[in-house]
Amino acid sequence: MAPAKKSTLPPSYFEGFIEKDGKTVWTCLRGNTLYFYEDIKKPTYTEKLELGNFVSLTENQTFGKKNMPPTMMLNLTDCSVNLKATSLEAHKQWKGFILSVVQLEVPRCLTLLPGQIHALQDVVLQETKRQNMLKQTFKPPDTEMENNYVDVLNIMPKCFYQVSRTEAENLLRRHSQFGNLLLRPSNDGISKAITTCLEHQGATKMMHYLVKPSDDGFILDVIPPIVRKSLQDIIDAFIEKTENTTLPLILDQSYEDTISFFKAEEESGEHVLQKATGSSVPLENKEPLKNKTPDKPPRTNPKVKPFPALPTKNNEKAQTLPQIKPKPNLGQHDVSDELRLRLQLRRKQVD
Repeated sequence: MAPAKKSTLPPSYFEGFIEKDGKTVWTCLRGNTLYFYEDIKKPTYTEKLELGNFVSLTENQTFGKKNMPPTMMLNLTDCSVNLKATSLEAHKQWKGFILSVVQLEVPRCLTLLPGQIHALQDVVLQETKRQNMLKQTFKPPDTEMENNYVDVLNIMPKCFYQVSRTEAENLLRRHSQFGNLLLRPSNDGISKAITTCLEHQGATKMMHYLVKPSDDGFILDVIPPIVRKSLQDIIDAFIEKTENTTLPLILDQSYEDTISFFKAEEESGEHVLQKATGSSVPLENKEPLKNKTPDKPPRTNPKVKPFPALPTKNNEKAQTLPQIKPKPNLGQHDVSDELRLRLQLRRKQVD
């Protein structure tokens, strides 16, 4: 008899007994979460694991026990859990359902029967539809709301960064002097996550916390859960719970002078911040353009001699130019008298 299901929980894709850390418990895969129950008849779960923080699923075969199911190491961002099924067939089913939910596709690493493949395809279809519905449910309000409406739920704190889990860890390591806590998007694309970087005696401990949206605002998914109306209230409550030992990471808003980007290393696959090749040259140090013509000296005419320099008090006396006397200007009366005399002389010669 299957345990009672709450209407608020996601649908159950697969369930059965499984050994978790040496203790056999009833386990249900609901949505992308594993729920653990102490008793098959109890409707309330005692523990859960969010597969949205999935990293890998590995196997560890016990030496000398080939007919026994191997132990599965479920690696999440914040913890690692040992799971062991009751049989080889159950082991294959658990592995297939977990990988189908986190990858949203039927795993190709398993040898499955046609019926099992059909069941996993149905789970992938249901989980994809469920996650799409969640995205629409928590969609930001329409822009046609009243002008005086304040969307408190979607105001991002100053310590929010659009980075992945690995990039958030690198960001906190590089800028530890500015803070040890930041808010980032979660892997499911709907929720948010708080990442902290704690240092003690030279050792660094990275921790991640899930923040889910709810009807009342947001829920910090811890035990007991913390419910607040806004993300900023969640950050404030987290700082209060840690007795002010965590400080939000708020970087300087000045502009960078070089281009930087995150690039995955070939060996480890870890994203590392790198700077673009080439250095910028200040404008004042740049060389002039080749097509720019240099300033030409003023053009001079070699045939034109320059004027001599004017004499000064300390120089020799200037040479005086010869003065030209103007011709005497004959008046009107002098001209008439001269003509009259010439006429008289001419008359005498004729007589």
